[in-house]
Amino acid sequence: MPNKQSNKKKINLILGSASLFRKKLLQEAGFVFDVKTADIDEKAIRNKDFKKLVLRLALAKKDAILSKYKLNPNSILVTLDVVGVHNGELREKPISKKEVISWHKNYHKGKTLVHCAIVAHHVGSNKTLSFVDTSSIKWRQIPNRTISQIVNDPLTYKAAAFSDRSFLHYVEKLNGSIDTVIGVPVRILEEFLEELGYFK
Repeated sequence: MPNKQSNKKKINLILGSASLFRKKLLQEAGFVFDVKTADIDEKAIRNKDFKKLVLRLALAKKDAILSKYKLNPNSILVTLDVVGVHNGELREKPISKKEVISWHKNYHKGKTLVHCAIVAHHVGSNKTLSFVDTSSIKWRQIPNRTISQIVNDPLTYKAAAFSDRSFLHYVEKLNGSIDTVIGVPVRILEEFLEELGYFK
């Protein structure tokens, strides 16, 4: 797949995330990028409005990376965050097997919203663009045998709300974009990069 960016004065794209899911999605979309991590305490940032929460988290990651690293002014930093909300209850990365089991047993009861915040920041111009995209999921019932396997998969604890396996096989209906659920709304990223001069 061709490189998404071919300008003579190369703008460096930086993904502010260690997520393997996000790296893979961006690579498959044809982007070449560096990776920097924020290492913030996400639990210290709270808001009762979950769309505002996820945006605050993505902005906090941007600020932490800008403070931690001396970035080339000709760079665009992209930070993201995702939270799940099932029947009005916030679901971030699970912290225990008990939580994973309880969540996955009940996903077929009701609807899950996935809020994904994306922030793109041009270092040199100090211009920041941000947006929160939302997808909704209606689930089929997830079998106990599958939940037993999901609970023992280390990757389950690196993603918000639910495992990639449960999403791939037990979604009855998705309203919105798959890439939003994965954690990088690529179409919005491309719009932001266009506005920030990445493709010129």
